[in-house]
Amino acid sequence: MRKIAKILATALALVAMMGLSGCNIISLKDFKFEGAKVVDFDLSKGARVEMTITNNSAFKVTIVGGELGAHYKGAPIGDIYMKNSVVLPRKSTTTVTLDVGLKFASPMAALTALGALTKSPSDITVTGYGEGKVWFVTKRFERRDVPLSKFIDIFGEPSQYL
Repeated sequence: MRKIAKILATALALVAMMGLSGCNIISLKDFKFEGAKVVDFDLSKGARVEMTITNNSAFKVTIVGGELGAHYKGAPIGDIYMKNSVVLPRKSTTTVTLDVGLKFASPMAALTALGALTKSPSDITVTGYGEGKVWFVTKRFERRDVPLSKFIDIFGEPSQYL
């Protein structure tokens, strides 16, 4: 269970980053993830994750949505999605709480994915989106069928968020 919670916190950090990278007037370089921890976790209900994020941009940013879906050798594993939006005040470090929903294709798919993370991560692909909002402008950023290794190259090593 602890490993699942850690993976969940990492995935949510990546969802939030996707939302931040969706806005054209800000850059991912304006944001730094200080850490993430799972406060509450229940496989049937989802989780609550606290994330501390530094927003160095001149704009208040709202992450309004995001979802990640994972596949192992093309077969669906499951999805992680945001249930609430979060606000990052400009030029500040803030701790936000994300309510997270979980949808697993099957219990066996989840167990297979845990094994694949350590033995054959190249067989895992990620599809997802994030939506960020600055003022009245909302931008959606999407990625499809990105190998896990490439996803990590885009958004950084997951362990840096934990």
